Amino acid sequence: MKKSFTMLELIFVIIIIGIIGALALPKYFGMHKSSHETNLIAFVKTLNRTTGEDLWARSINENKNGSIKNLENNENALFLEKYITLPPEINKTSINLSSCGDNSYSTVMIANTNVTGEEYNITCKDGTARNAPYFRLIRIRDNKVLVSRD
Repeated sequence: MKKSFTMLELIFVIIIIGIIGALALPKYFGMHKSSHETNLIAFVKTLNRTTGEDLWARSINENKNGSIKNLENNENALFLEKYITLPPEINKTSINLSSCGDNSYSTVMIANTNVTGEEYNITCKDGTARNAPYFRLIRIRDNKVLVSRD
């Protein structure tokens, strides 16, 4: 009895490995893009859970009726970095919490498209004496809100 593979068996194995590779590669590259989106979602949820609440409490203590857009020096990344570590997906030069909307959502941060490969905006609705500010993540391609209160 012969104990080796025939050429036909080896060709079939190579074809099967090629098919599996052709199916797996697009999924692998798609996971890379989705990991950046997941980081942005986690960042915005952290803004809502902790950072926004801290800024809101600071605003109330400073008699600013819960508005975070009137806090001193809140136009830049250094101000926000006191409270939270900014992920590489955030364009630090785009941060401007003072543009937080009063009655509607306004863009306060833009994602770094060189990192994410896609456009995302973080919008904010300013806090009041009764409600903390709220941040949303929007994917620009399909205008889908990825993090929302609703």
